[in-house]
Amino acid sequence: MKKTDRKLTSRDLLYWGLALVPFIISIVFYSRLPEQVATHWGSDNQVNGYSSRNMAAFGIPAFMLLMAVIVNVIPVIDPKRENIRRSKELMTIVRWFIVLLAVMVQLVIVLSAVGISINVVSVVSVPIALLFVVIGNYLPKCRQNYTLGIKLPWTLADEENWTRTHRLAGYVWMIGGILMMILGFFHMEPLYFTVFLSMILIPGVYSYLIYRKKAGHKL
Repeated sequence: MKKTDRKLTSRDLLYWGLALVPFIISIVFYSRLPEQVATHWGSDNQVNGYSSRNMAAFGIPAFMLLMAVIVNVIPVIDPKRENIRRSKELMTIVRWFIVLLAVMVQLVIVLSAVGISINVVSVVSVPIALLFVVIGNYLPKCRQNYTLGIKLPWTLADEENWTRTHRLAGYVWMIGGILMMILGFFHMEPLYFTVFLSMILIPGVYSYLIYRKKAGHKL
């Protein structure tokens, strides 16, 4: 197996620096945090979940840091890692989104805890919707792998199924992301789940129909 010695770049340093920013935010505001910190909000923007001060300040950032580590390790051990390298734009988007989301989430939690009024659902939902639009643009270029994309038994077993499914999913995710952004701006987040479910089901059903047709089953 070919061995590669990859040196840290300035982009890598920026990435891991950003991954540590949530801890810095927590340290700066720690003395002002209450014993119980709101960490979960419903679609009506009302708090429906609390965590201890230490969990909110350091537990959540630690979990997000672990996610950042995992998303960098998985592509290396993926049996189809060469295809991930060919889909590096999508992988790069996912990597950076995780660290940026971690910073945003920690800011929302901490600022809300110290008394700053924030429409938490809109602040979080709009960037996530934008992510779906961006990912939708790259999904048709995503090669078959076990890490990214729509990983169903029939997409993983048939490259043509994978390609056709991701081509459709690209359009569905872009349209769904735009709809979710509109819902977020107009504070209609309760409809988010319906749109998101459609974004999952439509490509999944389409993929299964392709599989059935190729297997010779009547639809």
